[in-house]
Amino acid sequence: MITVSFLSCSPRPIKTTASWVNREKIKPPYKSVYIVVFTENMGMKTTLETDLAEAARARGLRVHKSIDDFGPIANVQKLPVKEAFIKKVIDDSCETIFAVALVDKKSETKYVPGSTAYMPYSYAGYGGVGMYGGFGGYYGYGMGISSPGYYGYGMGVSTPGYYETDKTYFIEAKFFDVKTEELLMSIQSIATNPTTIQKSSKQYTQTLVDEINDLGLNKKKK
Repeated sequence: MITVSFLSCSPRPIKTTASWVNREKIKPPYKSVYIVVFTENMGMKTTLETDLAEAARARGLRVHKSIDDFGPIANVQKLPVKEAFIKKVIDDSCETIFAVALVDKKSETKYVPGSTAYMPYSYAGYGGVGMYGGFGGYYGYGMGISSPGYYGYGMGVSTPGYYETDKTYFIEAKFFDVKTEELLMSIQSIATNPTTIQKSSKQYTQTLVDEINDLGLNKKKK
């Protein structure tokens, strides 16, 4: 039996959109896992493999990482052929492989219109805009935007419009059995405007842990 779940949107910058579990083949709990992140960004690869490894160890798993075995050359283009990679995983006595890859990305630019705020003056004391006001108001007055000498006049403060680009990344994590090479689980996620590598890595790792917990698969070894 194969289980598929779809989750509603959440305000988090990284969220799970769908998960796929082969209930007939997956047999938790496991004792060991090999972690590999496929990306050209070595900073992201190192950080994310480290965070995923910490999460796996917290569940009692023995962990090996591709960055440790293959070093900084272990990016998408320079990983060894599949047979050599699997041999290394077997040599490390790992039962499973947890692989993460960026499957798609897109950018969308939108225009954010400007706005104008109207600031009225009062007659007495120049309404805090003239001599006794702050520099911003004083500057506007000195430039002749408006005269504070008459009640009811004011100064318009405008904010210009600008363009904003949203970056969206689609990420997929897959869990395999080493002996059979069968896919046991897949988790699709979406990241919108991720911030720093360190923060995004921890957010993504926590998103995966939460989803695995929801699926009832993250049973800690005793």
